[in-house]
Amino acid sequence: MTITSFFKQLVGVGAPSAFVPDEYWEQRHRSYHDSHEAVGHIGLSAEANATQYATKRELILDAVGRYVSTDETPTLLDAGCGIGLLTRHFVDAGFSVVGADFCEIAIERAKAEGGAVEFVVSPLSTLDLDRRFDVVVVVDVLLHVVNEEEWRRTLTALTRHLAPGGVFVILDWFEEDADGLGEHVCPRGADRYQRVLHELNFEVVEHTRFDLEHEGATKDLMVVRRCGS
Repeated sequence: MTITSFFKQLVGVGAPSAFVPDEYWEQRHRSYHDSHEAVGHIGLSAEANATQYATKRELILDAVGRYVSTDETPTLLDAGCGIGLLTRHFVDAGFSVVGADFCEIAIERAKAEGGAVEFVVSPLSTLDLDRRFDVVVVVDVLLHVVNEEEWRRTLTALTRHLAPGGVFVILDWFEEDADGLGEHVCPRGADRYQRVLHELNFEVVEHTRFDLEHEGATKDLMVVRRCGS
Protein backbone atom coordinates (compact mmCIF):
# COMPACT_ATOMS: atom_id res chain seq x y z
CA MET A 1 0.00 0.00 0.00
CA THR A 2 1.38 3.41 -0.93
CA ILE A 3 1.33 6.30 1.51
CA THR A 4 -1.17 8.08 -0.75
CA SER A 5 -3.62 5.17 -0.76
CA PHE A 6 -3.27 4.79 3.01
CA PHE A 7 -4.22 8.40 3.72
CA LYS A 8 -7.10 8.15 1.27
CA GLN A 9 -8.47 5.27 3.34
CA LEU A 10 -8.50 7.55 6.37
CA VAL A 11 -10.74 10.19 4.79
CA GLY A 12 -13.69 10.56 7.12
CA VAL A 13 -12.23 8.09 9.62
CA GLY A 14 -11.40 9.50 13.03
CA ALA A 15 -11.20 13.12 11.85
CA PRO A 16 -13.98 15.63 12.60
CA SER A 17 -16.09 16.74 9.63
CA ALA A 18 -15.10 20.35 10.33
CA PHE A 19 -11.41 19.78 10.92
CA VAL A 20 -9.94 21.32 14.06
CA PRO A 21 -6.30 20.25 14.54
CA ASP A 22 -6.32 20.61 18.34
CA GLU A 23 -9.38 18.37 18.64
CA TYR A 24 -8.08 15.77 16.18
CA TRP A 25 -4.74 15.30 17.93
CA GLU A 26 -6.21 15.39 21.43
CA GLN A 27 -8.68 12.69 20.40
CA ARG A 28 -5.94 10.64 18.77
CA HIS A 29 -3.68 10.81 21.83
CA ARG A 30 -6.56 9.85 24.11
CA SER A 31 -7.43 6.93 21.84
CA TYR A 32 -3.92 5.52 21.51
CA HIS A 33 -2.46 6.58 24.86
CA ASP A 34 1.30 5.96 24.95
CA SER A 35 1.50 3.75 21.88
CA HIS A 36 3.37 4.45 18.67
CA GLU A 37 0.06 4.83 16.85
CA ALA A 38 -0.60 8.09 18.73
CA VAL A 39 2.06 9.81 16.64
CA GLY A 40 3.12 7.21 14.10
CA HIS A 41 1.31 5.25 11.42
CA ILE A 42 -2.08 4.19 12.80
CA GLY A 43 -2.36 1.42 10.22
CA LEU A 44 0.69 -0.41 11.57
CA SER A 45 1.39 -2.49 14.66
CA ALA A 46 3.46 -1.13 17.52
CA GLU A 47 6.36 -3.33 16.42
CA ALA A 48 6.26 -2.10 12.83
CA ASN A 49 6.02 1.50 13.99
CA ALA A 50 8.98 0.99 16.32
CA THR A 51 11.03 -0.38 13.43
CA GLN A 52 10.20 2.63 11.29
CA TYR A 53 11.02 5.06 14.08
CA ALA A 54 14.39 3.36 14.48
CA THR A 55 15.06 3.83 10.75
CA LYS A 56 14.13 7.50 10.93
CA ARG A 57 16.24 8.02 14.04
CA GLU A 58 19.35 6.54 12.45
CA LEU A 59 18.89 8.57 9.26
CA ILE A 60 18.55 11.78 11.28
CA LEU A 61 21.54 11.10 13.52
CA ASP A 62 23.72 10.12 10.55
CA ALA A 63 22.80 13.34 8.74
CA VAL A 64 23.31 15.54 11.80
CA GLY A 65 26.64 13.86 12.54
CA ARG A 66 28.04 15.14 9.25
CA TYR A 67 27.64 18.71 10.48
CA VAL A 68 27.53 18.73 14.28
CA SER A 69 29.90 17.05 16.74
CA THR A 70 28.49 15.70 20.01
CA ASP A 71 31.81 16.16 21.82
CA GLU A 72 30.53 19.22 23.72
CA THR A 73 26.84 18.29 24.20
CA PRO A 74 25.21 20.32 21.42
CA THR A 75 21.65 21.53 21.83
CA LEU A 76 18.72 20.06 19.90
CA LEU A 77 15.11 21.14 19.54
CA ASP A 78 12.71 18.27 18.81
CA ALA A 79 9.85 20.25 17.24
CA GLY A 80 6.52 18.46 17.29
CA CYS A 81 7.94 15.83 19.62
CA GLY A 82 4.60 14.25 20.50
CA ILE A 83 4.99 11.73 23.33
CA GLY A 84 8.77 11.82 22.99
CA LEU A 85 9.42 8.62 21.05
CA LEU A 86 12.52 10.12 19.43
CA THR A 87 13.35 12.76 22.02
CA ARG A 88 15.14 10.57 24.54
CA HIS A 89 17.12 8.84 21.82
CA PHE A 90 18.56 12.24 20.95
CA VAL A 91 19.62 12.60 24.60
CA ASP A 92 21.24 9.17 24.48
CA ALA A 93 23.11 10.28 21.35
CA GLY A 94 24.76 13.12 23.29
CA PHE A 95 22.46 16.12 22.80
CA SER A 96 20.92 18.51 25.32
CA VAL A 97 17.29 18.35 24.20
CA VAL A 98 14.15 20.44 24.39
CA GLY A 99 10.93 18.88 23.09
CA ALA A 100 8.04 21.09 21.96
CA ASP A 101 4.51 20.18 20.93
CA PHE A 102 1.17 21.98 20.85
CA CYS A 103 -0.72 19.01 22.32
CA GLU A 104 -0.77 19.21 26.10
CA ILE A 105 -1.76 15.56 26.52
CA ALA A 106 1.23 14.44 24.47
CA ILE A 107 3.62 16.57 26.52
CA GLU A 108 2.16 15.28 29.78
CA ARG A 109 2.87 11.73 28.65
CA ALA A 110 6.34 12.66 27.45
CA LYS A 111 7.13 14.22 30.83
CA ALA A 112 5.84 11.13 32.64
CA GLU A 113 8.69 9.12 31.14
CA GLY A 114 11.18 11.25 33.08
CA GLY A 115 14.74 11.86 31.94
CA ALA A 116 16.89 14.89 31.24
CA VAL A 117 14.57 16.58 28.76
CA GLU A 118 12.80 19.92 28.98
CA PHE A 119 9.33 19.78 27.43
CA VAL A 120 7.33 22.81 26.29
CA VAL A 121 3.68 23.13 25.24
CA SER A 122 3.37 25.55 22.32
CA PRO A 123 2.12 25.72 18.75
CA LEU A 124 5.20 25.51 16.54
CA SER A 125 4.01 28.48 14.48
CA THR A 126 4.32 30.77 17.52
CA LEU A 127 7.17 29.02 19.30
CA ASP A 128 9.47 31.49 21.05
CA LEU A 129 11.95 29.91 23.45
CA ASP A 130 14.34 32.89 23.49
CA ARG A 131 17.29 30.66 22.69
CA ARG A 132 18.93 29.01 19.71
CA PHE A 133 19.87 25.41 19.05
CA ASP A 134 22.67 23.67 17.20
CA VAL A 135 20.09 21.32 15.68
CA VAL A 136 16.37 21.69 15.03
CA VAL A 137 14.54 18.51 14.03
CA VAL A 138 10.94 18.18 12.82
CA VAL A 139 9.74 14.67 12.01
CA ASP A 140 6.45 13.81 10.26
CA VAL A 141 4.87 17.02 11.51
CA LEU A 142 4.74 19.57 8.70
CA LEU A 143 2.47 17.46 6.47
CA HIS A 144 -0.12 17.80 9.24
CA VAL A 145 0.06 21.61 9.25
CA VAL A 146 -2.84 21.97 6.85
CA ASN A 147 -3.14 25.75 6.81
CA GLU A 148 -0.69 27.29 4.34
CA GLU A 149 0.03 30.45 6.32
CA GLU A 150 0.53 28.49 9.51
CA TRP A 151 2.93 26.19 7.64
CA ARG A 152 4.97 29.21 6.53
CA ARG A 153 4.90 30.68 10.04
CA THR A 154 6.06 27.33 11.42
CA LEU A 155 9.08 27.23 9.12
CA THR A 156 9.85 30.83 10.08
CA ALA A 157 9.62 30.10 13.80
CA LEU A 158 11.75 26.96 13.62
CA THR A 159 14.52 28.52 11.53
CA ARG A 160 14.55 31.45 13.95
CA HIS A 161 15.59 29.01 16.69
CA LEU A 162 18.64 27.79 14.78
CA ALA A 163 22.07 28.87 16.04
CA PRO A 164 24.70 30.17 13.60
CA GLY A 165 26.25 27.19 11.86
CA GLY A 166 23.47 24.89 13.00
CA VAL A 167 21.37 22.47 10.96
CA PHE A 168 17.63 22.19 10.47
CA VAL A 169 16.49 18.65 9.65
CA ILE A 170 13.06 18.01 8.12
CA LEU A 171 11.86 14.42 7.78
CA ASP A 172 8.50 14.34 6.06
CA TRP A 173 6.56 13.26 3.01
CA PHE A 174 7.20 15.67 0.15
CA GLU A 175 4.42 15.47 -2.40
CA GLU A 176 2.75 18.25 -4.38
CA ASP A 177 -0.94 18.20 -5.36
CA ALA A 178 -1.80 15.01 -3.49
CA ASP A 179 -5.59 15.28 -3.37
CA GLY A 180 -8.17 13.33 -1.41
CA LEU A 181 -6.00 12.51 1.59
CA GLY A 182 -8.20 13.86 4.36
CA GLU A 183 -8.37 17.17 6.17
CA HIS A 184 -5.56 16.33 8.58
CA VAL A 185 -2.95 15.81 5.84
CA CYS A 186 -1.43 18.41 3.50
CA PRO A 187 1.95 17.37 2.07
CA ARG A 188 3.97 19.81 -0.01
CA GLY A 189 6.65 19.28 -2.61
CA ALA A 190 10.37 19.76 -2.13
CA ASP A 191 10.39 22.74 -4.49
CA ARG A 192 7.90 24.60 -2.32
CA TYR A 193 9.99 23.95 0.79
CA GLN A 194 13.10 25.20 -0.98
CA ARG A 195 11.39 28.38 -2.17
CA VAL A 196 10.13 29.32 1.27
CA LEU A 197 13.41 28.41 2.97
CA HIS A 198 15.31 30.51 0.43
CA GLU A 199 13.07 33.47 1.30
CA LEU A 200 14.16 32.94 4.91
CA ASN A 201 17.84 32.96 3.83
CA PHE A 202 18.29 29.21 4.22
CA GLU A 203 19.51 26.65 1.71
CA VAL A 204 19.10 22.91 1.33
CA VAL A 205 22.46 21.16 1.64
CA GLU A 206 21.14 17.58 1.52
CA HIS A 207 17.95 15.98 0.27
CA THR A 208 17.59 12.21 0.50
CA ARG A 209 14.62 10.01 -0.38
CA PHE A 210 14.23 6.71 1.43
CA ASP A 211 11.80 3.82 1.52
CA LEU A 212 9.90 2.66 4.58
CA GLU A 213 9.29 -1.05 4.23
CA HIS A 214 6.24 -1.36 6.45
CA GLU A 215 4.44 1.68 5.06
CA GLY A 216 5.40 0.84 1.51
CA ALA A 217 6.15 4.53 1.22
CA THR A 218 8.92 6.86 0.15
CA LYS A 219 9.73 9.76 2.44
CA ASP A 220 12.23 12.59 2.40
CA LEU A 221 14.99 13.85 4.66
CA MET A 222 16.12 17.43 4.05
CA VAL A 223 19.08 19.11 5.76
CA VAL A 224 18.97 22.89 5.78
CA ARG A 225 21.52 25.53 6.80
CA ARG A 226 21.58 29.30 6.85
CA CYS A 227 22.94 30.64 3.55
CA GLY A 228 26.68 31.16 3.76
CA SER A 229 27.17 28.82 6.73
